[in-house]
Amino acid sequence: MRRIALAAAALVVCATTAVAASAQTAAPPTKQAGKLIVGFDLPAPAFWNGRASGNTIKHPTGFEHSLSLDIAKQLGISAANVQFLRAPFSTILLGGKKPYDFALEETTITPARARVISFSSSYFSANQGVLIAKGTPKPTKISDLKSLQTCAQASTTGLDWIQHKLRPAKKPHVYSASSTAAFDAVQAGTCQALILDVPIIVSQAKKKPGAYGGVVAQIDTHEGYGAVMAKNSPLKPYVSKAINTLSKNGTIGKLIFRWFGYYPYKIPVLK
Repeated sequence: MRRIALAAAALVVCATTAVAASAQTAAPPTKQAGKLIVGFDLPAPAFWNGRASGNTIKHPTGFEHSLSLDIAKQLGISAANVQFLRAPFSTILLGGKKPYDFALEETTITPARARVISFSSSYFSANQGVLIAKGTPKPTKISDLKSLQTCAQASTTGLDWIQHKLRPAKKPHVYSASSTAAFDAVQAGTCQALILDVPIIVSQAKKKPGAYGGVVAQIDTHEGYGAVMAKNSPLKPYVSKAINTLSKNGTIGKLIFRWFGYYPYKIPVLK
């Protein structure tokens, strides 16, 4: 009888182990089995390089493009089965169903946003940076920004910081995040100081050397980017696990250095 009980117990253990192993190796719940749809938006120099073509992108490269392929590999999906779908930044912050599995669009994780959409683990740390127009006095403290004509992209944490933290004398100009309008305004001088994520403005300044007064400062906001998914997406734990693995094994660090090649600590912090 004891042998039978032991045998039965062994079968239960084996079955439980098999189920657990099966769960760990189960195919990720993407919209299409064996395929991955990744949302992107332009312009996003160094994050997404390439030419927009309809709802997709031609000859894509960049940090988030490379990261999406590495995440896909972690999920057991080949690069050939990854599709890129343009998703304007303003739309990815809305609730409801998404046409992609996840979007990588330099999206800062915030509690307010997380009430409407789901985020993966953070894959990138970024403060807000200050890109000034030529001829604009270089700010040395936060209060120096108050008298300048500031600008930001719509629905960004940079705009939120201007409106709720800085509260400048002049109302900030607001531009679409799906165009170069904010950068054009700085180049034209109609915006004296653009407040936007450090890596984005550093990449833009490198892309158009001499067009601006420079990336002169950063504001310590302790922000992190996460992949955006529909609220309560069943794919979230899979993507987060993939990102955590890529962070621990050094892949993300190598990608950051490859695509940005700058040292954040060299940019002065305004206080």
